[in-house]
Amino acid sequence: MDWSVDLKSYMALAGEPVRMKCALFYSYIRTTYTMAQSAGLRLMWYKTKGDLEEPILFSVVRMSKDDDSIWIHTAEVQDSGLYTCVLRNSTYCMKVSMPLIVAEKETGVCYNSRLRYWEQVQVTKTKQITCPDVDDYKTADEDTDVVWYKECKPKTWRSSIIQKGNSLLIQDVQDEDAGNYTCELKYDGRPVRRTIQLKVTALVTAKPPQPLFPVENQPSVIDVQLGSPLTVFCKAFFGFTGDNNPQIYWMKGEKFIEELENHIKEGVVRLLKEHLGEKEVELALIFDIIQEKDLGNYSCHVENKNGHNHATVILRTKDLKYNIELAGGLGAILLLFISFVTLYKCYNIELMLFYRQNFGSDEAAEDNKEYDAYLSYTKVDPDSLDNETKEEEQFALEILPDILEKQYGYKLFIPERDMIPSGTYMEDLARCVEQSRRLIIVLTPDYVIRRGWSIFVLDSRLHNMLNNGEIKVILIECTNLRNKVNYQEVESLKHAIRHQSLIKWNGPKSSKINSKFWKRLVYEMPAKKREVLSRQHVLDSGEQSLFGDLQTVPSIAVTGSSGTLARAQGDLSGFHPVDPMQMRHFCRAYEFDKPTSPLPVASLGNHHTYCNIPLTLLNGQLNHSSTAKDPQEYQGNSTLIPVSSRELSFTSDIW
Repeated sequence: MDWSVDLKSYMALAGEPVRMKCALFYSYIRTTYTMAQSAGLRLMWYKTKGDLEEPILFSVVRMSKDDDSIWIHTAEVQDSGLYTCVLRNSTYCMKVSMPLIVAEKETGVCYNSRLRYWEQVQVTKTKQITCPDVDDYKTADEDTDVVWYKECKPKTWRSSIIQKGNSLLIQDVQDEDAGNYTCELKYDGRPVRRTIQLKVTALVTAKPPQPLFPVENQPSVIDVQLGSPLTVFCKAFFGFTGDNNPQIYWMKGEKFIEELENHIKEGVVRLLKEHLGEKEVELALIFDIIQEKDLGNYSCHVENKNGHNHATVILRTKDLKYNIELAGGLGAILLLFISFVTLYKCYNIELMLFYRQNFGSDEAAEDNKEYDAYLSYTKVDPDSLDNETKEEEQFALEILPDILEKQYGYKLFIPERDMIPSGTYMEDLARCVEQSRRLIIVLTPDYVIRRGWSIFVLDSRLHNMLNNGEIKVILIECTNLRNKVNYQEVESLKHAIRHQSLIKWNGPKSSKINSKFWKRLVYEMPAKKREVLSRQHVLDSGEQSLFGDLQTVPSIAVTGSSGTLARAQGDLSGFHPVDPMQMRHFCRAYEFDKPTSPLPVASLGNHHTYCNIPLTLLNGQLNHSSTAKDPQEYQGNSTLIPVSSRELSFTSDIW
């Protein structure tokens, strides 16, 4: 009986010893070599060469017979082939063949890839690797030492890998545990090696494959051009199931692609990625030319032993795409426009100030005017001051000038501080307004009630400047005037001014330097390169204006009922300081020709008055021969008082 070729193959590297056992006694018949020999059966060995089986001539040097086995003491490559053992007598014959593969080691490694054993394990599981086919090389009287290598190099194993005899126990298998493990032992001084390739896979999944593109339950629309070629790719993910043949294919409706026109075909399945047995594959659907009948739905199907899934693409012409793109483009432009408008509405002042500061020109360099702004404000009678009016006055006389001059470097004309009398009051005021680029009017209830702007209406030059827009007016409303005064007065003022802007001061809310109030105010002020000035610098620059060539002398203090001309320091023995409250209003005095005798000064009641001082006297225009005249003449009829009675109704509190 011929049992043909046994399933077991013997493998050895060149130079190693090999023992081959007759498989008849281990797999095919229920007897041992000793029993067969006692029954008169003989065991004979042959080696197949071509179509012939030749008897083996044993020599003690290279090959010898040992009961039911043969030993090749030093294997060579030419020893590879089929070895047949025959058990026979005159009436009985049985044989089986066993393959032997002998190969040289590959360059750089300690094994030959064709001679490796193969093992597989799932990640996180436990795996025991046993050094195979080495029992024949062990002796009963001594222990055989087995040494393990990974990738042919000695390795210090982590604590979860334990060596037991000729086995290696790997607990909690990780990705990096995959590779080639070689076990080595010594037999008669010669090494015997076995190499096992360990493959680590992902955990076995129970899920069907998943389409990646197109996506399941989300049809993908592809716009095509008729008459053009097209390739559509289907990508899918296959979890590890142990099945090495993932199924992926295209269909149109109920038809396979093979059933469609010849210009439509499938490509080959391409492996894009693989990790631990999990795969990402791709299959192309190819159109040599798109025809109108090819438009429609195409489904990509994926399946494994766990189930089936599919996803759809829709082919359509590009006309609809152009409409969608046009609508999307217009929508994007509209959204961008709205965003820009919103941004400008919210930050237009900040943007303008940034541009003006970094790229704009200096308005002061384009004219010959001395001041950036003229400040007009009505001071409140000390007897009627309350918390609200104090706050308004502090803003107008302290906060507003300090911020504009010190923080932003503007040069303000403040009449109470900077007015130097040189002629009639109206002429001085008109000249100072003409020398200013802006007119700042601080609107308070007192200013409206007392019609503080009347002084700009009475003078024809000032009136024309406001009507013709020669000067821009900045109105600062300190409080809600509608509830406190006749607001029609304010409206009439606005109508009388051609170029004007209104800014509201909201008290503490506007105090911060970065508040909207200051940004708006600076925006309305002349364009100016920012420079911070000290207060002394500001006062000095104010003095060096139109009247800078005059020399200062002791000041003229104006009280509630009279004006006192202060003599030089040598003549002040009888001078008594004026009460601080009464000294709230002052102006700087300058040298002039003073008459020899004191001159009575008219009084306009108990209000603080500036214009009741004869300005011609301050300019040294008084005739010395007129000192004997009646004081009454100075009160109303004297030509030495250069203002009318109507002008005199505007006191130093209104500038």
